[in-house]
Amino acid sequence: MRAYKRMAKFSILIAIISLLIAILLNFCFAIDKTGFWINVCLGLFGSATLTILTSVVSYFHEKRQTLENFVYHTRQILSYLNKYQESMSLEQKLKFYLDYHDLDKSAWDMDIGNMDFFSENKTHDFQYIYTAIYKPILDFNRAVENHVWHFRWYLDGTGKNDTVMEKFLLELQEYLLEKNEQDIPTEYDENGNIVSTCHHSTVKPKLVLNIRKELNGRYYEIMYGKKITKREMNSQEAQNNG
Repeated sequence: MRAYKRMAKFSILIAIISLLIAILLNFCFAIDKTGFWINVCLGLFGSATLTILTSVVSYFHEKRQTLENFVYHTRQILSYLNKYQESMSLEQKLKFYLDYHDLDKSAWDMDIGNMDFFSENKTHDFQYIYTAIYKPILDFNRAVENHVWHFRWYLDGTGKNDTVMEKFLLELQEYLLEKNEQDIPTEYDENGNIVSTCHHSTVKPKLVLNIRKELNGRYYEIMYGKKITKREMNSQEAQNNG
């Protein structure tokens, strides 16, 4: 994306300069060989215009490809994170995080590095993708990385301390899960007052759900455009209503 964006901007500059010079030579100067230089400038203008068109088409093709790759690699990460269960044993959780740390995320990092939008100052698309999708996962990755050696020492027997490990695991779990607890009324007296309640606790994969929501929302619109997004939404609504 970045290369085609720069090429398009450079070609636009060349096209404008060559056209202005051709106009100046044609209307402001009356010297020998003016016609030759006008033709040279117009030739540059034509070549630059063709390069602009080629660059823009290539940019949008690579933009979609880059965004689709980022979705694919992000979903791979989310698919792994979604396997985490609060009911896992301490050692299972440690192995889960170590396996996640060893998961190759280089392609995912390259995808975000390849993004460079034409109208970033106006749309802030990259800022949105970085803040809403990339950074939450990156923050979690860094939190895991901070404890990798602690987990390895525990598993190989050189750093056995269950209390400390539980503290580290709780810290990481707060990135992944959201727990909601509430008391649900189960019995009322004749005046409508609550007599007894049942404690209810729910756990949901906070990080996975939040990122998936973004991927299916504004990110999808950035990737495919408003028309296709609207068409997809209308199609889904029709299926749901049907």
